[in-house]
Amino acid sequence: MKQLIFFGGLLFLSCATSQRIMEVNPSTYASSITSDELKEHLYIYASDEFMGREAGTEGETIAINYLKDQYKALDIKGGMPDGAYFMPMNLNAPRENKTINAKNVLAFIEGSEKSNEVLVITAHLDHIGVEADGQINNGADDDGSGTVAMLEIAEAFQLAAKQGHKPKRSILFLHVTGEEKGLLGSKYYTDNPIYPLENTVANLNIDMIGRIDELHKDNANYMYLIGSDILSQDLHDVSEAMNQQYVNLELDYRYNDPTTKVFERGRFIENRYYYRSDHYNFAKSDIPVIFYFNGTHADYHAPTDTVEKIEYELLEKRTRLIFYTAWEIANREDRLRLKE
Repeated sequence: MKQLIFFGGLLFLSCATSQRIMEVNPSTYASSITSDELKEHLYIYASDEFMGREAGTEGETIAINYLKDQYKALDIKGGMPDGAYFMPMNLNAPRENKTINAKNVLAFIEGSEKSNEVLVITAHLDHIGVEADGQINNGADDDGSGTVAMLEIAEAFQLAAKQGHKPKRSILFLHVTGEEKGLLGSKYYTDNPIYPLENTVANLNIDMIGRIDELHKDNANYMYLIGSDILSQDLHDVSEAMNQQYVNLELDYRYNDPTTKVFERGRFIENRYYYRSDHYNFAKSDIPVIFYFNGTHADYHAPTDTVEKIEYELLEKRTRLIFYTAWEIANREDRLRLKE
């Protein structure tokens, strides 16, 4: 009997040790998200060479190939069923009364325990192209900032995976195109999902997180979060907890109300931000969403939205918050619940 108790004790200690080993501090991997790497990516991605990244143009082709090359370098596989990175689409662009050929970019890290459940992280890869007078809209903030943030988040998760700490749930890194033409790429994906929408646990959408708006010019330590508690209180609570534990940004929720007025292009309008970026196509399918946003500024949709105006230390901090939130969603025991 003493021998049985002894071996039972050893088994308990072994299990406890294994549990401690599995309790990974995500800060180990968040530290790989740096302002220097974000800047390095963005100085390429928002350069003249990419010709404003308009959907359906040569600029988009340059952009999607850059993204594919980054994921291949990280050894993160493509997210299409055959392992490809590109989702080809014929998109009807009603604002221009034409059809365009375009591509979303998908990269995928498979979960270790609940691989059928998928967290989707999005940023739009496109911008508005070239002006009639030849000026290039490089879109450093819109949405170069979100795009490079997603690359850094993917790198952090892949670093954890290579050290034996794959996320419990799968993660799809979805770079959508056609956002500037009417959320076309995200709508195409949600209409033709590669991973069932009923198994999609949340969407974290990153669209402009590299600048400071006029309302916060005296306090840059902020980020707007839109939609976090509209469909799921669990998602909101996770987001708040991760911010309090790791980052301590001031999370501003004023634009959860779509009627809150904003000044854009010389006039005050209802913001309607909840309906104006790619998360909305997921929210329409009852998937909990957060839209991360820094607000608009004088360079919004202008050739002056350039890389030297990005606040790279702030971009790093905001990107780390999104990583921590994604980490918790992907690794928590219970799936996020929808509100009744």
